[in-house]
Amino acid sequence: MEQEQEIDLRALFNSLVARRFLIAGLTGFVTVLAILYALNLTPTYKVVSTFTSPSESSLTSINRLNLLIETKETKETKETKETKETKETKETIFSKFLTHLSSKDLQKIAFVEGGFLTLFNPDNSPIDDVDAFISEATSSIIIHSPNVTKKDQDLGFLTELPYSVTMEGGSAEAISEYLNTLVALANSKTIIELIKHNELKISNRLDAISLERDLLLKLAEKDRFSQIERIKEEDGKKIRQINDQIDRARYKAKENRLNQIEMLKQAANLAKSLDVIENNLNIFKDINAVNVDIVANNNLPDWYLYGEKALIERIKLLVNRKNDDPFIPELVTLKNQLNEVQNNNLLKALEMRQDDSPFITEIALLEVEKIKLRSIISDLNDVSSMQLSQISLPPKNPIKPNKRMIVLLAFIGSFMMSVFLALIMGALKPDEKAPTA
Repeated sequence: MEQEQEIDLRALFNSLVARRFLIAGLTGFVTVLAILYALNLTPTYKVVSTFTSPSESSLTSINRLNLLIETKETKETKETKETKETKETKETIFSKFLTHLSSKDLQKIAFVEGGFLTLFNPDNSPIDDVDAFISEATSSIIIHSPNVTKKDQDLGFLTELPYSVTMEGGSAEAISEYLNTLVALANSKTIIELIKHNELKISNRLDAISLERDLLLKLAEKDRFSQIERIKEEDGKKIRQINDQIDRARYKAKENRLNQIEMLKQAANLAKSLDVIENNLNIFKDINAVNVDIVANNNLPDWYLYGEKALIERIKLLVNRKNDDPFIPELVTLKNQLNEVQNNNLLKALEMRQDDSPFITEIALLEVEKIKLRSIISDLNDVSSMQLSQISLPPKNPIKPNKRMIVLLAFIGSFMMSVFLALIMGALKPDEKAPTA
């Protein structure tokens, strides 16, 4: 029995050896076909980009307008319900970003505006339906939420776990560049919406500031006109008082001049009656302009000192005097006071003022608020709706097909099939040692 089995195995081995060229040829042929097939297969690459929720600095910048409004309202009244409801959080901002990222419309915009029709169609083949082509190219985009474990939930690290977006395609460079473009566009779209929302709130606040400013200017203008009227009334009263003082001084000076004329007339008549025609100034030696006052301060009567002629001349001068103002010392002070009142600098400044805003403290505060509001928009240009953990990089190896596995399976399968075929051929071949009939 053992000898028979040994003979059968030996015969089987000899049969395989005899058909070795068949086995090698068939195996080699199928393997070559498998290699050619694998080489002609279009590889499929997979790219991934990961990101987390926005940073605290971005959140603060986005909510800076709300903080500004809250600060102002806290000083005046209390935070309004609207301000509380419109305050953004990291979750709401990140949710908006993910919504845009998954939007088919945004994916199409990124595809068209980024010029990816050419990158995804390198052969420049005619495209009958562009929308269908884009839909097929972007159909593999998937957003993956974090794999949250119970431990992560207990530790509270949910916001730190990254989200990811993946995409598959035949060109590693094309899908990698497109995915980066899509993530950037979704981030930009989210920030633009937040900016527009803030711009609307800022515009409403600026309109309110303009109304407040106009109201303050109208109140200031009304107060200024009231002040002008008060000053005019006060100045009119002062002018009347000073004019009364001037009239009294002039009347007093006129009365003194008339009295002096009467006194000089009496002295002249007395000098005439005493035959004192000429002056008797010769009794003073070395009379000059310097010591005239000495003569005037003597106790000698005028009729004797000056004589009739001089007294008559003095009477003529007093009678012919048209204006006593130069001889009224206090008139200079009164006229200066009158001129000062008539040319009131404060009144002129108030009447010539064209803009009351520099004199209103509240307007200065409103202008500062306007500057702060307008600076908010420029600050949002540096914020992000997410934190990019990993950009999409072109992979070196495709995820499918596995060419080595295809060739290996073809080799093994073809080898086994050729061996099996050789065995069948050996079994069907007539036995040469069998006796003929």
